[in-house]
Amino acid sequence: MWTSTSMGVPESVLLSVMGLSVVMVTLIILALVILVFAKVMGSSNAAAQSAPRPIPDPPGISDEVCSMILAVICEELHASPEEINVTSIKELK
Repeated sequence: MWTSTSMGVPESVLLSVMGLSVVMVTLIILALVILVFAKVMGSSNAAAQSAPRPIPDPPGISDEVCSMILAVICEELHASPEEINVTSIKELK
């Protein structure tokens, strides 16, 4: 394409713009592919996550104690209560 040993300013600007456009188009395509994969993977998990399971009432532990335990777990894990599924509460001995 270039026959001389040096490149002028217009050619260098054109080459830079072409390089940046290739990078930007590649990033846009990658973002779209990630969105498509997120939609496909999210649709299979949406049915399982749409119906939250209730926390069973353990025998001998009041609702207030269960709420405090769940609050402590959420604080330690930096998560919301909807993200955590408590199946049982047992005292460790």
